[in-house]
Amino acid sequence: MKELLEVTHECRPDTGEPATTRTLYLITLLKALANVGRRLDSLLREHGLYRSQAATPYERIALGRYVSLLEQAAQRFDRPFLGLDMGTQFGLEELGPFHALFKACANLHDALDYVIKFQMRWQTHSLLELACGPQTSVLSYRIQDPGIWPRRQDAEFTLSGIAGLIKQLLTTQWAPVQVHFEHSIAGKKQHLERFFKAPVRGHQGANQLVLLNSDLERPFSRAAGGQDIGLKRVLERHLLDLLGPENTTTRGLAMQARELIARRLGCASVDCDSIAAALDLSSRSLRRRLVEEGSSFRSLLKEVRQAKAQNLLQACDMPLSAVAQDLGYSDQATFSRAFKAWTRVSPRRYTKSHG
Repeated sequence: MKELLEVTHECRPDTGEPATTRTLYLITLLKALANVGRRLDSLLREHGLYRSQAATPYERIALGRYVSLLEQAAQRFDRPFLGLDMGTQFGLEELGPFHALFKACANLHDALDYVIKFQMRWQTHSLLELACGPQTSVLSYRIQDPGIWPRRQDAEFTLSGIAGLIKQLLTTQWAPVQVHFEHSIAGKKQHLERFFKAPVRGHQGANQLVLLNSDLERPFSRAAGGQDIGLKRVLERHLLDLLGPENTTTRGLAMQARELIARRLGCASVDCDSIAAALDLSSRSLRRRLVEEGSSFRSLLKEVRQAKAQNLLQACDMPLSAVAQDLGYSDQATFSRAFKAWTRVSPRRYTKSHG
């Protein structure tokens, strides 16, 4: 997807607070595992969660516990496609009052803008962004905390759930151009492609739906509600109040720049000019203010690359060529030289010692 030109509505990861999600998604898990009965209760308790929390869909719960619960539930109850099962049951109705907001939108692009806007209030420390190109656009989702791994079920639930929402808003015959997952899809490729009705690739830098721009701009039919600007504004205001404010922790410029680098690395251009523009600064001003904070753009880029490289090599089985691409290197050899300069060992040796 090298044709991408613009990244819109990026969700900003929180800092200083633990990652959380809403019990809204726990409710979907309970529905998908309704056939296992009370056997699920002991697993919920192991993760500090309870069935009674389903009564409060906007309660915050620890994201790490929730993701671990999905993975262990899939194993314990022999449900390798648990995330997909959850996605098929997650529709507009499950979103409660958000249902009316999306129905009042003009088109899919408008609706996805709202999904992205509310993402940080639904689930913190997560990336959701729409990168627009000439003919296709890419909707990307990724949990920013590399320590939350494995997270295959959460990724498959999120993409299948979003695909289901799009089908409800457009047509049941809709399908993405491609689907990408950050985890391995070995042995599951055919099942996933039958589900999404599109080519599916694993070992990618993020979990992504590739969409036709013509689908994004297609007007919703009157049956889907049409656009109602006044209604949208009223609903948005009340829903923002319902979910509460985003995290407002004060962050220095170096932290903001570091977060931007981490979000864009492997997905968009990462250089001092582009990061400065995203922060509404000139390159000269950004460099000067970073020096004032005892940092530099070069050191921030190196820190992000090194941390992400180590996490990728420890947490998943991505090929080195894919890791290099995700870190913004031109080829595997360049990445390997840089990694050895950081750690004094090659990426392959590092992977073996931290397998």
